[in-house]
Amino acid sequence: MLHITADVTQVREEFGLDARKSLLFSAIRLDSYPFVAPLIARTGTEHLLLVRQQEQGNALSAGVPKDRMRFYAPWVTIDPRIIADTPAAESLTHLVGELADGGPVTLAADVVYAHQLALSGSVELVVSDQEPTPVTAYEVDPADVLATFAGWRETGVRTASRLIADVPHLSGLAEEFTSRKDSRFAELKKLAAERSLDAVLLAATPNFTEATGRARPDGAVALWLSGPERLVVLLPEGSDALPGASAGEFPSVGAAVRALASGARTGVEEEWISVGLARELTREGAELVPVTTALAHWRDIRDHEDLAFQVVAARASVFAIEEALAWAEEGLDAGRSFSELDINAVYLDKIAEFRTAHAIPFGIEPYFTNLHSSNRMLFPGPPVDHPVDHETTCVQLDAGVRIVFDGVDVATSDMARSLPRTEAAKEAYRFFFDVVREGIIGQIRPGAVCEDVHEGTLRYLAPHLERMVAIGMLGTDADFNTEYRKRNVGHLMGKQESFANELRPGYKHVLQIGSYGAAEIPWRYGNVAIGTEDLWYIGRDRTYVLSRR
Repeated sequence: MLHITADVTQVREEFGLDARKSLLFSAIRLDSYPFVAPLIARTGTEHLLLVRQQEQGNALSAGVPKDRMRFYAPWVTIDPRIIADTPAAESLTHLVGELADGGPVTLAADVVYAHQLALSGSVELVVSDQEPTPVTAYEVDPADVLATFAGWRETGVRTASRLIADVPHLSGLAEEFTSRKDSRFAELKKLAAERSLDAVLLAATPNFTEATGRARPDGAVALWLSGPERLVVLLPEGSDALPGASAGEFPSVGAAVRALASGARTGVEEEWISVGLARELTREGAELVPVTTALAHWRDIRDHEDLAFQVVAARASVFAIEEALAWAEEGLDAGRSFSELDINAVYLDKIAEFRTAHAIPFGIEPYFTNLHSSNRMLFPGPPVDHPVDHETTCVQLDAGVRIVFDGVDVATSDMARSLPRTEAAKEAYRFFFDVVREGIIGQIRPGAVCEDVHEGTLRYLAPHLERMVAIGMLGTDADFNTEYRKRNVGHLMGKQESFANELRPGYKHVLQIGSYGAAEIPWRYGNVAIGTEDLWYIGRDRTYVLSRR
């Protein structure tokens, strides 16, 4: 029998891999990192690590033996040579089916619920239970939450207004900052009503903090109760109590939901909660409705309400990233050598320098960092102790920061710059800035549809592909348009990179005044990996490029 577990301790002890530190997408997907985390598959004769192929370079760099890994979800690349020697199953479902070879599959209680939903019907599943944890319920007044965010936003508006006062291309943007508009509970109520939900369980950190205005204690969940429009936090036994009186004690989260909700239909984050919690809820009579994407959209469409914080995040990012790469370029031009970790240390110092120089009165912390030299790998990934020297063809720094109040993320950023060292890479990099700012952001205006922006980008690129081939930055062994339609050219942005609203085929969200996001062209070919990405905001009169200095 095939047995699958997601136990992070076992992954670390058996394979030497800390997914949150070593894998890029586990760091980016704050609301769904259990969904993209590696899994251990135990067969009768071996233990294998199941890994999404986009993390192949990171897992190998962390020292995981290639023969102990199996990959799924093929990575999209315009250079098929990168993955030519590494097969990847079409999906986790296909991979598990191959490994199970017609036999049953046991899912440990720690496996994310989304995997159970995907595997159901394709293999015979045996799903494990979790031990119930007693919880205490605490009522949270939504009015207090709104007041907390309003106070933070007042500070954000003052800070961001001061920060961009002398930035000509952002003139007029400060007039769109707000501290009082807050639609979080109105939109949450709407989300629940549209899906006829009696309750919404908010377990993923970005959703918990958005609803409660508090940092999320380990194991805590929030519960939005639709009928009475109440907000309750369920704290595991042994946690520090919240201010205010207890709203009851229960033997488990499932029992609390049964007792507090007015009906059975319960929205759950299928890409966050475990199969153990899902079984606990269903045993207590809950009818589970997946809402991970709906909650991501709930955050995305309100991001303009935190625009001041988004601006601070964007300005911090562009300063730190460009200054770190300028330091690296100066060093290489002087004949020095250093490592990816040295560049990363400068980048982190520049974040701190920005905060100090501009007297930012709240936290600016790293969100994720994709920093690698092309002669190490073309896969995206966090920095390691690899030399950057005269042999380096390009350094890519694609990173974001988090704006933090009392442990709560109120904004994030995501942008990329590169340090090309060959003439072909330099020419391509200059062109990709035109693509991002003219070909992508040039289309972004009220009424634009996400998938149409992607198609327009391919039309913008089309006349220039022959030149990319001529300078060795593109081959003819892959259908460029087919491959690039498999990935986005940007996404909405806010409390994290959005996976609900992307600029890619099939995504029909209509951009409006107040939409905030990133536009990007990642280009990995031959011996060069280039990242070019800028943050944009649709204002009342025009679209701003927030990450242009």
